[in-house]
Amino acid sequence: MKSLLAYIKEDKDMYNNSFVILKPEFLSHKDEWIEMLRNNEWDILDKKLLTLSKDQAAELYCMHKGKDFYDDLCKYMSSGECLCCKCYKECNNPIEEMDKLKDQIRNKWGKDDMKNAMHSSDSLQNVKRESKIIFDEQ
Repeated sequence: MKSLLAYIKEDKDMYNNSFVILKPEFLSHKDEWIEMLRNNEWDILDKKLLTLSKDQAAELYCMHKGKDFYDDLCKYMSSGECLCCKCYKECNNPIEEMDKLKDQIRNKWGKDDMKNAMHSSDSLQNVKRESKIIFDEQ
């Protein structure tokens, strides 16, 4: 028999249609970032403040393995605390909707291509995959 917590987790996962990270160095903007998500009608289903392990960073960015920036990106993403969030928005294309917000945030706070303030999943398949890396670890 499943616990109530298991049912709640399944329900959250069913509605999770975006996964985002406020990157290292940008936690001073955490409250404003969360407000921007909410003002753009995103519900935060779950959030976790953590320093990614190098293995987590490597798994998150595995599609870039072998590219010139991959090792530096993994090192950067595991260099300090991040805020990771599972989000939901009622819309036709949540990836496109989050990309619009991500562009605003990167333009506002980003420093360069890597230190660009925010990561968001680029497909619904990656939303599930990336969320699992962060939220399903024991």
